[in-house]
Amino acid sequence: MQRVNILITAYQGIQARWRASRQHLWLHVTGLVLGAGTSGALAQGLPTTAPPSRGSTDGDYIGLMQDYAFDIGVFIGLALATLAMIVVVKNTLGAYSEVQDGKGTWGQLGINFGAGVLLLVFIVFLLTEAATIL
Repeated sequence: MQRVNILITAYQGIQARWRASRQHLWLHVTGLVLGAGTSGALAQGLPTTAPPSRGSTDGDYIGLMQDYAFDIGVFIGLALATLAMIVVVKNTLGAYSEVQDGKGTWGQLGINFGAGVLLLVFIVFLLTEAATIL
């Protein structure tokens, strides 16, 4: 008897999920059908998208996507350079803290700062070269 109750409960749960998924699908289909006729009216108030930094390519969608990918690549490179700058500043502040605590010397602080500046200059150089290659 207990097995029969378990099977009935499982069947009812499956049936309720099926009903809910059917209603969910019906809402999506209804929204697509109703939205298809009004998409032009709804989009009239929206601004146009900004063209990529290399210029707009009319009708050439592959070139347009390549230009947007270039912009995304440059943005990711700049984000990594910003992260490198934060790491250099954190390292230099850590070295300064060691100097204040008496665990480090001013020479170590200068070496940390100089190495960090050289690292940032090298990263900016690599970003500039990568932007011309892409």
